[in-house]
Amino acid sequence: MPPRPRPRGRILPTSPFHRDEYVPPSTADFSVGDRVTLDSWGMGKVVEVTEDVVIVDFGAAGIRRIPAGTRGFSRL
Repeated sequence: MPPRPRPRGRILPTSPFHRDEYVPPSTADFSVGDRVTLDSWGMGKVVEVTEDVVIVDFGAAGIRRIPAGTRGFSRL
């Protein structure tokens, strides 16, 4: 006998995981000189901010272009 499909749980209107509309990733929260961290490269300093990417100097790891919306990328 095949397994029954699981019933879909209800979505609470106050849930932070439920969005009615798509929110595009943005670099508006970053500015030149901010200290940031990225899981794969560690801590760095913002060198330049454009509409689509944040350019960060990670010291020994070098300068990297981080696209908007990258997981694990945050400002300190």
